[in-house]
Amino acid sequence: MSCARRRPGEVYIPVMRSLYAAVWLASTPLAAAAQSFSRDWRPEDRTVIGDFSRITSIATSMDRVYVTSATSLVIWQPQVQAWAGPFDPPNQAALAGVFASLIDPLDQSLWLARADGWVHYQPELQLWDQGSVPEGVVTIAFDENDPVSGLYILTRSGWYLLPRGGLLPSPGRPPARPVRPTSLEEALRRAPTLQTNAAQFLVDSRMRSVRLTVAARSFDNQGWYLGTAGLGMLYLPDVAAIPERMRFGLPAEFVGAVVTWPGGVWAATNRTAETDAAFTFVDSGLREFRTVHGLPATGTPFSRVLELAGQDKFLWAATDFGLARVDPVEARIELLDARGGLPDSRVFDVASRQGRIAIGTAHGLARMDDSLRLTPVAPRFTDAAYAVLPAGDSVWVGTRVGVLLAVPGKPNLERPRGLASASLQEPVYGLATLGDTLVALTRDHMIWRDPRSQAWSIGPNLSALLGRLRRFVSDGAGLWVAGERGVGFVRLGGPPVRALRDGDLPGPANDLAVDRDYLWIATEDGLVRFRLDAIRP
Repeated sequence: MSCARRRPGEVYIPVMRSLYAAVWLASTPLAAAAQSFSRDWRPEDRTVIGDFSRITSIATSMDRVYVTSATSLVIWQPQVQAWAGPFDPPNQAALAGVFASLIDPLDQSLWLARADGWVHYQPELQLWDQGSVPEGVVTIAFDENDPVSGLYILTRSGWYLLPRGGLLPSPGRPPARPVRPTSLEEALRRAPTLQTNAAQFLVDSRMRSVRLTVAARSFDNQGWYLGTAGLGMLYLPDVAAIPERMRFGLPAEFVGAVVTWPGGVWAATNRTAETDAAFTFVDSGLREFRTVHGLPATGTPFSRVLELAGQDKFLWAATDFGLARVDPVEARIELLDARGGLPDSRVFDVASRQGRIAIGTAHGLARMDDSLRLTPVAPRFTDAAYAVLPAGDSVWVGTRVGVLLAVPGKPNLERPRGLASASLQEPVYGLATLGDTLVALTRDHMIWRDPRSQAWSIGPNLSALLGRLRRFVSDGAGLWVAGERGVGFVRLGGPPVRALRDGDLPGPANDLAVDRDYLWIATEDGLVRFRLDAIRP
């Protein structure tokens, strides 16, 4: 019936908590299928930022506003104008189906109503409990005359009471003075401007209509918090006619690429059935979220973003429909494709280094000059360039036959000395530097060049633990390597250590970025921020 998650350093009464866990596993069908965390992460050490454009419940108190999506929960702190979270339940499906919430009048914890049960979250202890109600849940309430009694649950067959500390709700009387979640209908009656002005604010970046989902009155009685299906959370002060956006999270779950930027990172989300591909700036402290969309009439013409790079004031994106140049200040996206000078509109990689930008495509590679003009590189090379890395006037290239080099004035790519062995000629999908050492990534291992002897070495198999390798990024004395099944820290010639796998990551990793304090991982189910102090070997 319930399950508790323990934080490091905290001690609980083992008998009761074991009983809670046993009842949850026995009574919650979703528990067996849910992933469990491989370790007890503190929220400040591991944070998953997902799609928070669709709000399922809002509950308000004097110092906090609880907001849920289908996958996580965040807390808005109105007194300091800051977000806390997101917070994820141990059972990742626990928030699916939530439609209403109430704050406990005794301890300010949160109760959530699902169509088939309830969820309880105690933020101070970081504890989540969950239970099912076979009769189905219509709404939940507290009794203002008797708040100590517990949570009242209205089902299709009448009222039930879940006593404090109890495991199962039982049939009971209705609350004498019920305190229920505010309905959307009540908010629309009390704030008629919401319906009058809906056409002005209930539209997404493509000017498509968006609906309100939930509403809650602010604790100071000065306005309304509103949830939407597409715009996240809004706030309407009583003195205003149009609500303001309260931005948090990403416009979609699938994050294709991430890159560091002053003050945070840019994350690229791929196209979904509900939203176009977009670019979101995520402040390192999760205080600011700013999304750049395409034009309202057309959106973004590409569906997938494979890599990101920063150069001066622009963000560059390798997409399946060209090279996108994003102006974060003007919130404008321009697209360069085969008609604008690229060898092919399918761009596999873009890299910025030492003031130079190189682009790898499905049929050759190009360079961006100081005037933002595209010029071909090694024009006779028309095979796929999976990875590129500028090095002075030359460009290292990852190809299906290993690492090759584009030399100025040469019409084709050349194979560097020391790479004649067949074992060093397998497809290369990533290039990076570790100090003065050039490192290349294959599907199974890394190869690297000694900067003094120019000799090449091949490392041990990494895919046995991490799955087929996808991306890597340098960090201190080693590299974080992402595969289909996890992420690990690897020193040249060594095995993966500190592996982050199922439970640590919400989904398969697509890209990595490292700044001074955090490792950022773009996954198919959100952007994950790990504090380096908590995961470094």
